[in-house]
Amino acid sequence: MDQQRDGTHPGRQRRSSAIGGIVEAALRQNRFLFAYQPVVCAATGRVDYFECLLRMRDEAGNIVAGGEFITAVEHFGLIGLIDRFVLERAVQELSAYPEVRLGFNVSGLTACDRPWLRLLISRLRNRPDLTRRLIVEITETAALHDIEESARFVDTLRDTGCRVALDDFGAGHTSLRHLQSLAVDTVKIDGSFIRNVADSRENQVFLRHLLGLTKGFALSTIAECVESAEDAAMLRAEGIDYLQGYHVGAPTIERPWLGTPASESA
Repeated sequence: MDQQRDGTHPGRQRRSSAIGGIVEAALRQNRFLFAYQPVVCAATGRVDYFECLLRMRDEAGNIVAGGEFITAVEHFGLIGLIDRFVLERAVQELSAYPEVRLGFNVSGLTACDRPWLRLLISRLRNRPDLTRRLIVEITETAALHDIEESARFVDTLRDTGCRVALDDFGAGHTSLRHLQSLAVDTVKIDGSFIRNVADSRENQVFLRHLLGLTKGFALSTIAECVESAEDAAMLRAEGIDYLQGYHVGAPTIERPWLGTPASESA
């Protein structure tokens, strides 16, 4: 296809191809890892679970955030390998540390990937000690792309005993009907409505609307991207159940539940 017509810039293509090669090498050399960020109870400050955020070490040993390579991963068809890695590593962590609860996000493609689901079922079959400590997050926009398939995905996850969270809630214009179809346990309100919410009347209006949608379904709520004490106080006053963001805990590649020093944030 003509590059000008499809909007693809040659320089962007080369960069994407280079990143794809770097990701493939990192997979072969086992250079992917997790950074753990806490999700805490708004009322008590206690950690409910840690979200496992994907990171990659480059060849120089530097930590690279997921946003730097995920688009290329999807473009080169590697997201299935990445999501299988995330699942396997999370199960290993849950098995090794029976006191911790972990969550992770899966891509929109994986939300319709039956082989990935079969892998999850095989790893967690007859393991209630693991499933009750696992939270799987799917993005709202991906869920709304194929609501029926996403509903089956959510139902299968919950049948295994996992909790399911709808991530980026509010970004995809979920309706009451959608919330009824998607039998999730939790919604994570999109960070665009949370940042500076204490100073934004518009964001406060959106927040109250989103909370109104969730209360009728008895869903727990998480505010992501909480970055100030003022925002945290506003969110507590509005009835948010859980908080996630740099104000309550930055991602770290150390395992926070072990009480080791957070020597390297990520």
